[in-house]
Amino acid sequence: MHTKTATPPLLTVQNLSYQYGYSPALHDLSFSLQAGELSVLLGRNGAGKSTLLRCIAGWTQAAGGEIRVLGRLIHEHERWLRQQVVLIPDTPAFYEELTAWEHLQMVAQLHKLANWEETAVSLLTNFGLWSNRESFPFMFSRGMRYKLALCLALLRPPALLLLDEPLGPLDPLSANFLWGELLRYQTRGMGILLSSHQIPEGIQPNRYLIMEQGQMPLQGTPEALTPPEGTLSLEDLLQTAMNRFVAPSPDHD
Repeated sequence: MHTKTATPPLLTVQNLSYQYGYSPALHDLSFSLQAGELSVLLGRNGAGKSTLLRCIAGWTQAAGGEIRVLGRLIHEHERWLRQQVVLIPDTPAFYEELTAWEHLQMVAQLHKLANWEETAVSLLTNFGLWSNRESFPFMFSRGMRYKLALCLALLRPPALLLLDEPLGPLDPLSANFLWGELLRYQTRGMGILLSSHQIPEGIQPNRYLIMEQGQMPLQGTPEALTPPEGTLSLEDLLQTAMNRFVAPSPDHD
């Protein structure tokens, strides 16, 4: 009789640490993300959110611990990882000699996408970039550059999408469209991890991950974190995390 093998989580982070020189940036982080889950990473500036996302994407090598995507250690499957995980940083980079449309064409060719043009037109139109399709990204505003990066990511949706402060550069119409797209892809099984201080009214993630000084003192579902006497606010979550945070004591010789 064959036993059914359990499907591993989409993302598993275990005892992750990272440091800049002698300064620790991430300390003993552990959490997981299932396929079809949308988790929001919260924390003050300098809490380590961007560093964590870069480690998960394989852009930065962690000092300790491990990161697995679908059960595979990311540092052992780097080429495969690029097919599964996409990170859009807060300041995306582009090829200066390629237009916006040529960037989409390049992604389609790299991934051997068929009939991609209709999706590309729809994405550019909905993000307000259709009239700029023949322009070069270096001519774009910060918000337009982030929208183009989103178009490139969603043209060939990955298994795990990482977004670093996606709502900051976006106008309200684009932000609402992005949330609609994220929820749509979430129902199709995409895992989404984003850092943000803004969440549209009426939308709740599956899980909050709250960081403070490179640690994660608080995480859980909105239901588990909502106080009995009131409603959940992002400010309350951050304050609760800061209240629970205990800084690691320095080592003494």
